[in-house]
Formats: sequence, C-alpha cells, structure tokens
Amino acid sequence: MTLALNRNNPPRPGLRKRLARWARGPTLARDIAIVLAIKFVLLMALKYAFFNHPQAEHMSLPPEQVAQALLSASASHPSQGDQHAR
Repeated sequence: MTLALNRNNPPRPGLRKRLARWARGPTLARDIAIVLAIKFVLLMALKYAFFNHPQAEHMSLPPEQVAQALLSASASHPSQGDQHAR
C-alpha cells in the first residue's frame, strides 16, 4: 500500500535543489526579490547614516514648537507680489 502511494506522488525536491533551480533560471520572482533586497539594504544604510542621531545634540526643540512651525501657514502680504509692476 505504501509503495502505491509513493508511486503516485513523487517526493518533493529538497530545499537545496529548489533553491538551485530558483537561482539558475531567469525568473521574474528572483529578479524582484533581488531588487527588493538591494533596496532594503540601501534604505537601511541611508537611515543609519543620516537619520539615527540629530546633527547637533544641543539644538533640540520641544516637539510642540516644531509642530507649530511645520503646521502654521505664513501670511503673505498682497502688496509684496505686485512690486514688479511699479
């Protein structure tokens, strides 16, 4: 009985053979995986290089002041825009 089941369902190839077949053939999935891995590594390198620590430790502002500066709309003066016509 066991022999009959094994004949109908051949054993799946091992992990090593599946990886070798995946790496050997030109597949879209492999290319996308490689590009995504490279992008992830580059993004992590940029994050650690530029965004991990502030540039100057003594120049920190309270979060409320930063939020106000970023979210406030500056009022523009209408008289400044038409000085070129005078």
